Amino acid sequence: MSEGTSSAAAGGRRFLWWLALSTASLAGLVAGMLVLQMRQSQNLEDNWQLKADSVTALTFQFEREFLRLRHAVDTASQNPSSGNLDDLALRYDIFLSRKLLLDDNPSIRLIRHRAEYTQLLPRLADFVSKADPLFAVAVPERTQLQALLVELNEMGPDVQALSFAATSVMAGLIEAKQQTIRDQSTTILRLTVAQMVLLLLAAGALWARHKRLVREREALENLTHDLRDARQKAEAASEGKSRFLANMSHELRTPFNGMLGMLSALESTRLNEQQLDYARTARESAQHLLTLLNDILDFSAMEAGKLKLVPGPVELRQVFTEVQALMQISAHSKGLAFGVHLPQELPHWVQADKTRLKQILFNLVSNGIKFTSQGRIDVFVDTDTARDGIASVRIRVVDTGIGMSEEAIGRLFQRFSQVESGVDRRFGGAGLGLDISRTLARLMGGELSVSSKPAVGSTFTLQLPLPVCDAPPLPTPPHATTPSTTSEQADFPAQLPGRRWRVLVAEDHPVNRKMMAALLGKLECDVTFCENGQEAVDTVQQHPFDLVFMDIHMPVMDGLAATRLLRQGGLDHQTLPIVALTADVMNEARDKAMQAGVNEFLSKPVRLPELQASLARWLPHAATQAR
Repeated sequence: MSEGTSSAAAGGRRFLWWLALSTASLAGLVAGMLVLQMRQSQNLEDNWQLKADSVTALTFQFEREFLRLRHAVDTASQNPSSGNLDDLALRYDIFLSRKLLLDDNPSIRLIRHRAEYTQLLPRLADFVSKADPLFAVAVPERTQLQALLVELNEMGPDVQALSFAATSVMAGLIEAKQQTIRDQSTTILRLTVAQMVLLLLAAGALWARHKRLVREREALENLTHDLRDARQKAEAASEGKSRFLANMSHELRTPFNGMLGMLSALESTRLNEQQLDYARTARESAQHLLTLLNDILDFSAMEAGKLKLVPGPVELRQVFTEVQALMQISAHSKGLAFGVHLPQELPHWVQADKTRLKQILFNLVSNGIKFTSQGRIDVFVDTDTARDGIASVRIRVVDTGIGMSEEAIGRLFQRFSQVESGVDRRFGGAGLGLDISRTLARLMGGELSVSSKPAVGSTFTLQLPLPVCDAPPLPTPPHATTPSTTSEQADFPAQLPGRRWRVLVAEDHPVNRKMMAALLGKLECDVTFCENGQEAVDTVQQHPFDLVFMDIHMPVMDGLAATRLLRQGGLDHQTLPIVALTADVMNEARDKAMQAGVNEFLSKPVRLPELQASLARWLPHAATQAR
């Protein structure tokens, strides 16, 4: 902060110097403008003086030629010689030209209104009318010349008065113009002073603004520093929340894995009817808790912005077949009919996140079963012809349950909202399933909507644009970088092919080790257990194994570090099938596991069919490598 403050102060000083230099420059420019304006005023005054002189010259030259003509007439009347007569004719012609200038010159407009001009011009015209016939003859008579001389003498005072009038008019005009120029100069001077004052005021305003900007910049820098600290804290909190979600996913799902696994193992033992009923009830309760846990984790992932899709090739008809197989049992247990109705034109393979698509369908069908006491639940699927490789699939889940009012529909997709509220509500649930389902639908580019009537039933409509794709290739060898992550199969082999397979299980939780021993024992595998990643690496380096189940979160060394160490080893370790088996189901955990080099990602709690399918996918390749 100290460096930023000193830098701001240095910048402020540079700005002040620039402001002072700019102000001085502008003041110099204004002063130069004032000098130029004064010179311009002087030039204007000189120009008007020249114009005034031109009017005065006209009257002066007319008066001079008038006097010369009178002198020539006087001389010719006394001595009418040819030379005098020629000079008289010349003077008369010049006089006429000067007289014409008094009539037509634009400068005369300045004295045209004067009495001296209006009285003289008719007398001049009368004189010219008398003189023209006289000068038309070669030798005028002496008496005629003497008569002209008398008229010229009589007009002499008027001609002189005209000159005086022109001089007076032009003097007044010059004085007026000079006063105008003086007024303009005064105005220019005042404007210049005002400009300088305004310039100083602007400079002061700029300086004040600069000081304010410096203060605001310092405040902004402080705010930026605080925001940076807040962002770092928020990022740390988000990272902490992500770690919390991962830890809670692992810590909560791990005991569920052991509990469900052991309950499944218990059900496969010899039990009487009452014991089997107790075991099934416990397993269903645990499964309900696991579903609730999954909803809470999904909700937390949504809040943290961590909920992502993992799309891949999905056999769409198989998805509905699996949903029907699983949900039909729940519907029949309540005495409800259940059916899935698929069109013939349903696309075979599409790109989608199979797990999330089934999650939406399970939520919708489970809700229909929960809120329906009699009648049926149907799933209707419609699809439009694929355009640009995208099929518009519409899935309607229709029930004959209690239905909902408009008010209930309005809050249906709100988090923690229930159709019935209060302590006397008949149906349980956390109120997260529909909100999560609609969020997933929108992440897929679709929408989830509902229509319902009380006591009639409800219809949930899921609209999804699903890209049509080709069937995926057969499973790749264990060392491939894009392994299959499918965890559920339609059919499983009754027994794994080949010999008894050597399987290493890296698992730190004793209950989970016991559960894995029971499940793998049913599949007739030779199982070796390790409690941490370092022990797993050492064991694999000392003994050959056909497959490794690697937990992610373990003490000493986690499963990801152990997988990376094995992949960095020899060719046998690079092709060794490694299946991540973890209770951390966040997307980041899956991505990190695949980047570390695992071949498949299985989430806890794992069931026997999933385990058997995973072994069937990878162990035949191990047998091929062994041969």
